[in-house]
Amino acid sequence: MDSPERNVEKYTAVLVAQYLKKKGYLNTLKDFQREASVPVSVTDDLDNGTASSKLDDLQSIVSDRVGFDDYMLKDRLKDLTLNDALPPIDTERFRISSWNFDVKFNNVASKSLNFIPISMAFCHDSPESLLISTAGRELAVFDEQLDKQKTVVDENGKSLGVVKLAGAIPGSNMLYACTMDGSLHLFNEKYESLQNGKHKLHARMITQIQFSKKSHHEWYVVTSGMDNTLKVSILDNSTLCPTLTERSVTNLLSACTTMNMASCEVTVGNSKITKQLVILSRMDFTHLVCYLIDENSKLQNIFNIALNNAQFSTHSFNVRDVEIINAQDYSNTPIFSHNTFLAVATSHVPYMRLVLVELPDITEAIESYYNSEGTPDTSSMQTHTYYDKIMRNIATQIPQDSYSQPVMKYIPKCGGLVVGGDASIYAIDLHNGESWELEVAGYTPGERVKSLDVDRVSSVISVGTASKNVLVAKL
Repeated sequence: MDSPERNVEKYTAVLVAQYLKKKGYLNTLKDFQREASVPVSVTDDLDNGTASSKLDDLQSIVSDRVGFDDYMLKDRLKDLTLNDALPPIDTERFRISSWNFDVKFNNVASKSLNFIPISMAFCHDSPESLLISTAGRELAVFDEQLDKQKTVVDENGKSLGVVKLAGAIPGSNMLYACTMDGSLHLFNEKYESLQNGKHKLHARMITQIQFSKKSHHEWYVVTSGMDNTLKVSILDNSTLCPTLTERSVTNLLSACTTMNMASCEVTVGNSKITKQLVILSRMDFTHLVCYLIDENSKLQNIFNIALNNAQFSTHSFNVRDVEIINAQDYSNTPIFSHNTFLAVATSHVPYMRLVLVELPDITEAIESYYNSEGTPDTSSMQTHTYYDKIMRNIATQIPQDSYSQPVMKYIPKCGGLVVGGDASIYAIDLHNGESWELEVAGYTPGERVKSLDVDRVSSVISVGTASKNVLVAKL
């Protein structure tokens, strides 16, 4: 005689088989009968009209269970999806689509290093030039197969030390590296130090740096340091010996945690001009701050965006990372458009939250800085704080603690965000707010991600972990 457990298993198999036959899933039924060893006669009874007198129908059993435990089931279904109650969003304007599950990250190369990779950056819009900085005080160039091409050194042929920030200067053939003493080092396309290529910008370490092209041979260089200052400098590459001139200094009340630069075309007077914007966040300040770089290369605070609304608890949180979505010309300075919005990763524990932020009318904000004659007029300018620009406040399933440093990148081909976290690589679907562990060939789940970069042109991702492993994967 069969045990009760065995009888339950056989009874369940029969119910499933009859359900498949009743719904017409005949191909699935054949596979199920073969794998579960269900007799064909069980489903043949359905054609004779005799099965219903022997066994209850699967749907009727489930219906009875739902009726008996309706409240508990609804409560369970609510837990399965964190973001069922997300507010509606203008998906056509912001071009938000669901995650593209047709694409997969295939491994191109993997490698173990001697030290932890603390910084990675693709250069010159090519996966063939990958800058990797390690905790072993080495900055080196690798190709797509992770073969070392060259070690980058200073003008004296010595190690630069630990480098946290390094990469290519947009719209140029130059590269940069920021060292721990607050200096900026410049290199040519052959990764050789330029003459007069070292510039001391801050008394202590540079924490954030952004570049934006000002003219054919000039760039704005905006930096923040551990000395809580925000500086605007002009890099001039018109001669064989580039110059870097400091133009303005702004004191911050707390440390800068993220910084992004973008440009916007506005009408001033009777002419159209392109203005540069700096969007940053500060420690213990739940606003995004937007600065305009004026004609004198000074920063003018034109508006703030509050990130705290009724959905948040009363305690303060910090911004961990910010990505600009749907900007034009990612290879150079991003250009804001009507479709652009921001994705903001927060410091909430035990799980990160993602806030999608709509930008205010930037053109109007900039034009209000000028009078009718096109001359700057700071006397009538007021900094407006927007409290109604949060489109969505998404609860993710990305675990973190107070010391986490997630790295977030937007990949247009995927239609969503990739996040390097404490224990895995995650994907976030901007359309429905879902997040999950992303399968990246070559990556071992459980390894803490220390650095991550994306080449949006070729859809190549590079990942460095605390286990001293690096990989390159491609869609």
